[in-house]
Amino acid sequence: MTLSISITRETEERLRKQADAAGKDVSTYVAEVVEQAAAKESLDQILSPLRREFAGSGTSDEQLTEEITIAQTAYRAEQQKKSA
Repeated sequence: MTLSISITRETEERLRKQADAAGKDVSTYVAEVVEQAAAKESLDQILSPLRREFAGSGTSDEQLTEEITIAQTAYRAEQQKKSA
């Protein structure tokens, strides 16, 4: 597919610099960036299985918040022991 898009001069310059740093021409570089972006899952797609599992668990938001707080406290205490 061939696309034609309008971008600002600033964006064009940044893309040229990034392409140069990658050792590629701008068209190849931009095509690769677009391909990578299109291949990435959205955050909603990534979190969807976790949300379904949470919804089916019967755990309340308050219970989850409490569990996270306990885990954070334990983690921070462990980190303090390591740095002491």
